[in-house]
Amino acid sequence: MGKEDYFHALRKAAEELKSYSSGVLIVFHDDADGLCAASIASLALDKLGVKHELACVEKVSPEIIELIHSRGNDLYLYVDIGSGRADAIAEALERHGGKAMIADHHDPVKAESEKLIHLNPELYGYSGETEVSGSTATYLFMREACELRDAAWLAVIGSAEIPGPLRSLNRLALEDAVGEGDVRIEGEGDKERYVITFLRKPWNKVSSTLTAIGSIGYYRGGPYEAVKNLKMRRVPEELAEELQELRKKRFARASAIISRKGLQVRGAVQWFHVGDLFKGLGSKTVGTFSSMLSYRRIVDPKKYIVGFMNFEPEIPGVGRLEGKWVKVSVRAPKALANLIRSGSMPSISELTVKAAEAVGGSGDGHMYAASALIPAGREEEFLEEFNKLVSRLRAG
Repeated sequence: MGKEDYFHALRKAAEELKSYSSGVLIVFHDDADGLCAASIASLALDKLGVKHELACVEKVSPEIIELIHSRGNDLYLYVDIGSGRADAIAEALERHGGKAMIADHHDPVKAESEKLIHLNPELYGYSGETEVSGSTATYLFMREACELRDAAWLAVIGSAEIPGPLRSLNRLALEDAVGEGDVRIEGEGDKERYVITFLRKPWNKVSSTLTAIGSIGYYRGGPYEAVKNLKMRRVPEELAEELQELRKKRFARASAIISRKGLQVRGAVQWFHVGDLFKGLGSKTVGTFSSMLSYRRIVDPKKYIVGFMNFEPEIPGVGRLEGKWVKVSVRAPKALANLIRSGSMPSISELTVKAAEAVGGSGDGHMYAASALIPAGREEEFLEEFNKLVSRLRAG
């Protein structure tokens, strides 16, 4: 499939979406991109008169997908999440019925099923790393179903996680938002920045605020509060400040421990385990902390950073996972990222997904950042598999 086929697929899926009047569940990620994608989808379904519910998940694994699909909805709309486990989603549809549509930009797994419509732009030749965010993928899809330019500003905010000036598919959403007067472009070239006019804040600052609400406040209803406010063109700043202060204190404790003990090193990996230190903050917190560590002098600039934290089994609004699980986040310091970009070192997504599957877990992500859920107690095996894969893929 080529790039010219992408918009045809969007139009075809939009026509099917309009055939639903109820029974739709929007499944979304807890970062700014996911919150904006969910808000865009919800606004579109409101305009179409389609009754729907929301379910925010931090990860999609076969176990979590099973919980989601056991609800018995007619349509599952995955936004900014789902592509990495499209195969498990297709299998769940066979067991439980219903249909699913995925509008995501993470590295996709191909899955053949008449019940699944996979709208990841990467399947059509676009780059989810540089050209399109999850919220833009959702916006371009929903824009085919109804008039939605008044929601384009949300895609601009969600795209803040993509480095550099907005281009390609992200640029389409930006142009719509500018045309509506909701976004103003300042600067030129690499210094281009985007101001949300009615909030009087730059896109990346709003993005940081939303990620704090959704991820740190995951177990406090943060994602749903964020979506409710975004649909009314608001951002709950006070809630974000409270949550960021809580995270700051936990990060200080984790930093002190790592500064005292140092990171543990094994082969191509430098790693740490915070156990229950981030309990109650949402598991994305370990990814944020790992990203912060990647800029510290304590890290080896050419080794993968792997962070572990205990995963809380209760998923708000979805159900409870059986067994004990650990969240894994993998990041690359700048020097390593350059080696990955040049092809000298393997992609983080490929390493994480394969190492997680080898120990009974499930992962997804991008070239420079990925995450996984693995059974508790198998962290050492994960590291061993990860290092084996680094050696094998480099040799290949």
